[in-house]
Amino acid sequence: MLRGRILHLALIVCAAQLCFARDLAIVTNKSNTTSAVAAADLEKLLKLAVPTWPDGKKVKIFLTDPGSVETKAILSRIYKMTPAEIKSLAESHKADIQIVSSDDVVLNMVDSNPGALGVVNVYSINSQVKVLKVDGKLPMEQGYLLHGN
Repeated sequence: MLRGRILHLALIVCAAQLCFARDLAIVTNKSNTTSAVAAADLEKLLKLAVPTWPDGKKVKIFLTDPGSVETKAILSRIYKMTPAEIKSLAESHKADIQIVSSDDVVLNMVDSNPGALGVVNVYSINSQVKVLKVDGKLPMEQGYLLHGN
């Protein structure tokens, strides 16, 4: 009886994790000449250690809340920082990193800023933006850096 309850609880926890896990994608403005980026270079771009794209456009980053349940672990993986550290970085670079309310806002901001880089749920992607490959992989491909599971 106890074993059955433990198994039932474990299944509920796994199901909850699947509901909250999501696949994210790195998107950029369609005019950006970059189509792929290495994970190490992506981290540098996201931390503004490299403030411009190879074509000279200034990098501007748009994110949804890095502390939210669905993005916390994944954003921590690419930034290699805690959500609080990511928020602090954004706060200290307000002109270059903006935390916005939704994926739709990220997509609109990326569309209207030539040097923009955004992180969104793969199911939010639309024709306004270009999806960047990370380490040669696109979202949903096995081994993609921002895969939720």
